Amino acid sequence: MRADGSASRAGASGEASGEMTENASRDGSASRAGASGEASGEMIEKCVVVMILLATLAAAPARAAGTFASGRHEGRSYALFTPSTPPVGPLVVALHGCWQTPEDFALGTRLNDVAERRGLVVVYPAQSRRDNAYRCWNWFADEASPAAGEVGEILALARRVQTERGLRDPHLVVLGFSAGGFMAVNLACAAPRVVTGIGVMAGGAYRCGVGSTGAIQCMRGLGAEPGVSAAACLRAAGLTTLPLRASLWQGNADAVVSPLNLSALEAMLARALGASSATTEPAEGAVHAVHRDARGHPRLETWLVPGMGHAWSGGEARGTHTYPPGPPATERMLDFLLGR
Repeated sequence: MRADGSASRAGASGEASGEMTENASRDGSASRAGASGEASGEMIEKCVVVMILLATLAAAPARAAGTFASGRHEGRSYALFTPSTPPVGPLVVALHGCWQTPEDFALGTRLNDVAERRGLVVVYPAQSRRDNAYRCWNWFADEASPAAGEVGEILALARRVQTERGLRDPHLVVLGFSAGGFMAVNLACAAPRVVTGIGVMAGGAYRCGVGSTGAIQCMRGLGAEPGVSAAACLRAAGLTTLPLRASLWQGNADAVVSPLNLSALEAMLARALGASSATTEPAEGAVHAVHRDARGHPRLETWLVPGMGHAWSGGEARGTHTYPPGPPATERMLDFLLGR
């Protein structure tokens, strides 16, 4: 909408000019009419500016009211969000994708805003270029034990944050995108008594690829065996059933991590969780499925988002790898994982 007052000023000026040629004695009234028109135009300009500013503020994403700071633990950088109210619930561990940073991931997922409303503390471990040139988590590394390497480092960082912030809930909810999603699955299998929920966007089955070549094959949807992955996960966990919830998301147009990985991860976790076959229905423009255990409790959900590529559904457009038109993944993940 444009309303700069120029038309009002032009009309006032034209009327004043006509009056002046008719009778010079009316100069004063013509000047006053012109001045009045200009004042009216300026008033319209100011009103329009105020309206534009209000509209801009209304459209701008809300900023979290808590604190967002950075730190280091045993050589690893991280960012930490603390809500403005006393924290409740488990610590949320947020694992970014390749090329991303904690700050970028926080922006794109809108996680700080969601955490502020729910009273959650969120730690964002950072991958360094020293450990991976593309800042990918090394979920495909051939470690000596399931809790070694970066898995162990992330768990140690989480314990430190829990202690420093005085969190009463000893558990973790892990959200991850792409390489961070694969790493979230590794954490669930390595520490199932601590990790009570995982939210995975564009991830895949446990140990579906080892080494860089195996990782690429896995991302393409090749070589994943859900039964083998489920057995390996349970061996790592030292349990016969994983006692957690999982929210799995994928775009059906993802050219980086094949949508075949969603099917493989869903089948793997359904076995590891002892969940039944799924009930599927449309939800918020996506295909949503829920698996329940023998007692009827929801344990696993999947979301397949039409038209979405390698991105975070419902994310903030200013962040990298986001798909704003999709369902709000951050909200829906936490709804399911926290049972709210």
